Amino acid sequence: MTDPDIVPAPPSPAVDRTTSPTGAAVVGELRRARQHRRLGDQEWFDVAYRVYLVALAAGAAIVAASDAVNDAVVTRATVADITRHGPGALGLIAAVAVAAGLRSGANGGPVALEAPDVRHLLLAPIPRAVVMRRPVAQRIRSTAAAGALVGVVAGVLAARRLPGSTTAWAAAGAVAGGCAVAIFAATAVVAHVTRVPQTLATACGAALVGAQAVAAATDVPGPADTFGSLFLWGMRPHGVDVAAVTVTIGVVAFALWRAGELRPEPLLRRADLVSQLRFAVTMQDLRTVVLLRRQMRNEHARARPWPIPFARRAVRTSAATLGATVRRRGWHSIARLPLARLGRSGALAILAGLAVVVTLRGTTPAAIAIGVCLFAMSMEILEPLSQEIDHRDLTGLSPAATDAVLLRALVVPAVVLVPFALVGAATIAVLEPRAAGAAFALAVPCVLTGACGAVVSIAGETRSPDSTASASLTMPEFAGFATVMRTLLPVAISSVAALPVLAMRALPSADTAVRSSIGLLLAVAACAWWVRKHNDYGERVRAFIEEGRR
Repeated sequence: MTDPDIVPAPPSPAVDRTTSPTGAAVVGELRRARQHRRLGDQEWFDVAYRVYLVALAAGAAIVAASDAVNDAVVTRATVADITRHGPGALGLIAAVAVAAGLRSGANGGPVALEAPDVRHLLLAPIPRAVVMRRPVAQRIRSTAAAGALVGVVAGVLAARRLPGSTTAWAAAGAVAGGCAVAIFAATAVVAHVTRVPQTLATACGAALVGAQAVAAATDVPGPADTFGSLFLWGMRPHGVDVAAVTVTIGVVAFALWRAGELRPEPLLRRADLVSQLRFAVTMQDLRTVVLLRRQMRNEHARARPWPIPFARRAVRTSAATLGATVRRRGWHSIARLPLARLGRSGALAILAGLAVVVTLRGTTPAAIAIGVCLFAMSMEILEPLSQEIDHRDLTGLSPAATDAVLLRALVVPAVVLVPFALVGAATIAVLEPRAAGAAFALAVPCVLTGACGAVVSIAGETRSPDSTASASLTMPEFAGFATVMRTLLPVAISSVAALPVLAMRALPSADTAVRSSIGLLLAVAACAWWVRKHNDYGERVRAFIEEGRR
């Protein structure tokens, strides 16, 4: 029986997922509320003022660095050579961006939503396109802005040596850099929504990069020549290069149109990883950042190790064979490196060789790229050292000191870096035959010196928790500066490897090569001594600070 005083509720209207005005408004309100809670009472003009200060400081630094470079203006023959081969060589950047986008999309990228968006908004009666279109647009916009900024810096530096105004070069660099990076994010979205298999994405990316590499080395047109030619608008505009902008806009529009078809499972996985990644970045835990980035790329150790004979030798477990045991563990670690990581290391070695050639031909700022490439390549190969630090509890059970174990863990990566050094030297020999002898003579010392920065970055994480005692004495005004210096110091150490390149450019002789080799080997020896002693000296400093507090 029913109570006559109770009025039955009207039937709930059916939810129409095809219309989105109300749903879009609700999603917008939720995101604005979450943004307001995240930012607190911070006003928009405070953020704008900070952005203005950063932009002003960055612009002043770029102009000052450009004025400090007194490189000579290139000759007409060099300009003709750049006009002929520049589009193909610069088009490699766009080709690599597309290849990276294909792999990122096949691995579930490039969008990384917050966990509430995946768990609630994607399950709400709202079209997924309404939820996903804004994050996709933000991802493409942020990457395009970063690429445009890098392009502006490259254009300002190119204007110092090539014909054309600084404004024209900066504008051309902004457009070319923005297109090259925007097409990376858009291609990743397209690969994601079309369910491109990882093997197919890798094959297509490799074919594209290979075709563009052939175009860069020969006069054969390449698939990304228009992207490379777009950067050269600073000295000679070609109307056909507008096709690169048109293609970029088309791919971006297609990505935004299909944004609602992104799969929620990879988005949820990436959301969890991104939250951990942000925390690791906040804590300045570089090792955790590297591991999380590998998880986001679905990169795993090989199930079947590479056939390395050194890894199969059995050694006696005694204190006298500590070095042999550590080396054997190192070879086991190297044998499990995936092919993708070895490929990245080889590509970085080639890029370092290209940076050396550009530096030898008179572009001094390219020397910075040498240190950056060597640092990144060494971070990929120094896996044995990283594993020892990850398992520091087991390392502490050895009969020797932890620092002694870490020092012995550097032997295997040093040997593995030799083939990559030869790859970089071969790149220099092909592009600059006159420097072939010096390239092969200095390749190994330069690469080992470049690895010192990565060693300092990795081994510096072995400090005990009590090491924060000295950090607590740092004044707040200098805390940010100390953080920046601690972050940039390893890259600066790796950049020491570029000094012999500048020396050989100024005075190309055998004596210069010999003196440079001796200096680099001394730097490597100093790094090894630091690995062996830095914890001991750190303990003494902390004991001194604690004694002063009493």
